[in-house]
Amino acid sequence: MKKLFAWSALILLMLVCFSAGLGALGKNDIYFFGDSTTAHLAVRGGIPRERVWSGQARTVLFETVNRTRCVWLEAENRNYKIADAAAKGKPPILVITLGVSGGAGRLGEQRFKSIYRELIVSVREASPETHIFVQSILPLSDRSAAEYRLLTKDAVLRANIWIRELCLELGVPYIDTHPLLLDSNGYLKKIYQNDGHMHLTRAAYSVVLENIYNCISSELSDFEK
Repeated sequence: MKKLFAWSALILLMLVCFSAGLGALGKNDIYFFGDSTTAHLAVRGGIPRERVWSGQARTVLFETVNRTRCVWLEAENRNYKIADAAAKGKPPILVITLGVSGGAGRLGEQRFKSIYRELIVSVREASPETHIFVQSILPLSDRSAAEYRLLTKDAVLRANIWIRELCLELGVPYIDTHPLLLDSNGYLKKIYQNDGHMHLTRAAYSVVLENIYNCISSELSDFEK
């Protein structure tokens, strides 16, 4: 009787451990979708290119994101609409970072939210099991802000408020990385500027990724950093 009980307990323990293992998620389960700042994760962020979804020209125009084939899968040398890429790839976790190219400073609140809402809903419908996270737009550098008339640091702040509100509406976790990269004047810190635009250094990507991993870990109990 004691042997039977011992064997039953052992089998139960093995089943529990096996089930837990099946549900575990980690860093390698995260896919990233966005414009050039996201695309450069494969260059200076240490993320394999197959998990970095962006356009073939390494950017995504926010205003047309739902109408164009904006995800280039290098292994197939083929472009997909984001919903089709999600249906095909079924990423366990998808982090979306969009809104600066063709968005902030150019679009009003309702139009901006409408585009982002359609994007999130389309990914949900295409891949219901995917955990979607939305990251804030990252800061402008002082040099890039001087180049653009409509895209200002205040426009980015407004757009991030809209993104946060939309995430609350749709029940999507919002990752607020923007303040972690700011200098005292509200621009991207010099040590994080890779060029004259918004593109980031390796040090900046370390901050970005650490914040993403922490936010995902706080939302998903089975995520292992």
